[in-house]
Amino acid sequence: MLGRLAIRHRLTPPLEKAGGHIGYDVRPSARRQGHATAMLAAALPIARSLGITQALLTCDETNTASQRVIETNGGQFIDRVGDKRRYWAPTS
Repeated sequence: MLGRLAIRHRLTPPLEKAGGHIGYDVRPSARRQGHATAMLAAALPIARSLGITQALLTCDETNTASQRVIETNGGQFIDRVGDKRRYWAPTS
């Protein structure tokens, strides 16, 4: 197992602040090999098929690797909520 991916069909108020539509995690020994970027790229069309036209994505302010993954997949920075950065990413 390399990691996990979760696509949330709907956002609750807490997920709007920290969590978003898509969550991913890669095991430490498999990081920095492009797996998270590929996982998110594969998840965005699935989110689109669920009716999500823009996916909300979040990451920790200090997680520069996740920031790069999101931005590589078209994520546009929205704002910060607490210690989380929030992005909108197109699903098409």
